[in-house]
Amino acid sequence: MTASAATRRNLPEPALDAGPTDDARRGDLAPRFRHGKKIAIVIRLLVNRSGGAERIYCELANMLAARGYDVTCLHYDAVQGKPFFTIDHRVELINLHPEALPFRHRFKHWSSRRFFVPRSLRERWGWFAVNDIFIAQLRDYFALRKPDVVLAFMPPANKPALLAAASTGAKVVPTNHNVPHEDYTSPERWDPNPIDRQMRLAALDHAARIHVIFPGFGEWFPDHLRARVVAMPNYVSGEILRATPQPVREPCILAVGRLAGVKNYDTLLAAWALIAKDHPEWKVVVYGAGPQLKTLKAEAKQLGVEESFLLPGHRGNLGEEYARMSIFCHPAYFEGFGLSVAEALALGMPVVAFSDCAGVNEFVVDGENGLMVDRAGGAPALAAALKRLIEDEALRRRLGENAPASVAHFTEERYAEGWIDLIEDLTKPAAASNGDA
Repeated sequence: MTASAATRRNLPEPALDAGPTDDARRGDLAPRFRHGKKIAIVIRLLVNRSGGAERIYCELANMLAARGYDVTCLHYDAVQGKPFFTIDHRVELINLHPEALPFRHRFKHWSSRRFFVPRSLRERWGWFAVNDIFIAQLRDYFALRKPDVVLAFMPPANKPALLAAASTGAKVVPTNHNVPHEDYTSPERWDPNPIDRQMRLAALDHAARIHVIFPGFGEWFPDHLRARVVAMPNYVSGEILRATPQPVREPCILAVGRLAGVKNYDTLLAAWALIAKDHPEWKVVVYGAGPQLKTLKAEAKQLGVEESFLLPGHRGNLGEEYARMSIFCHPAYFEGFGLSVAEALALGMPVVAFSDCAGVNEFVVDGENGLMVDRAGGAPALAAALKRLIEDEALRRRLGENAPASVAHFTEERYAEGWIDLIEDLTKPAAASNGDA
């Protein structure tokens, strides 16, 4: 690709080599990391998004940059703005979204409003309208910058990166931060267009490796892909661990996550309404934002618990909240990892969750660090588990004391080393890869 093509698509030219960083001159980086290998990390939306995957995305970029990699973060936001989470000054941040697409918008309007178009063609055109510019931008970036490895975050970025790699030879590792069945087959997640669901799975044929959170998740993929699956769980951030668990906890039940249907906070609300009058000194606090905010507030008012079921929105430093509250409740239907659950456990909070919640049930064990509830029992069963912990301080204390050790292996260092090992494996000389060196 020529430089003019890069300019036409708003891609920045490669920065000039400024030589070794001050950190490298001081010898702070281990010798094997003084290589400047180019890593591109791709996500679709990043501006002002505060989800767990976005945080992992930013922190992984920082980890790799601190270890001497030349890291570029790529995203595709139609709006201008900054990431919610801090990105290291050594990381290059590029928004690949063009400034304007007048012709494509006109074409989309014309094709859908003036003529009868068969549904299959509408679906295909709709998919291209959403993805083709992103794919083209990534293809040009890969051809121009030639990253050694590309890490893509979640299906909306995985498939464009993989399709862009098909014609450029880029080594792309798609990451999957949720249960694969839900990410690849559910019409409720991501783009509901059936073409998109087909492309999510088909694009994996171009993957150098396929990342999942837990080993069992890899069993979902077709046989021809399983040899490429690598499992790396997430981690509890050092920022969270800097908080100090309080010896006397406040009578409060905490929940953290996006206010969306998959998190199932309406069941937590219904459960709380069943026991709130018996425990007037207790409250429930749900940190997060999302489409169900108004609905949950209205339901809390209707149930008469609006004073004790609180929805304060986002919270920057959750470590302080995990450190001072008594019980963590996570009623979600499924998770890839359950980051907030692991963080709560790390700071000594016993967890109440449903036993069939994938991801969470990988490390929350009933009677050891929490109470796992049969989902068939619904809100009454969840209420019974919460009531049991509220009223049994000794049990609450024992489960909380067991909690930190149960997630002690989910460390930043282990996570960073896992990705470094994978990157080094993908970039070693071909002879070494074949065992000839």
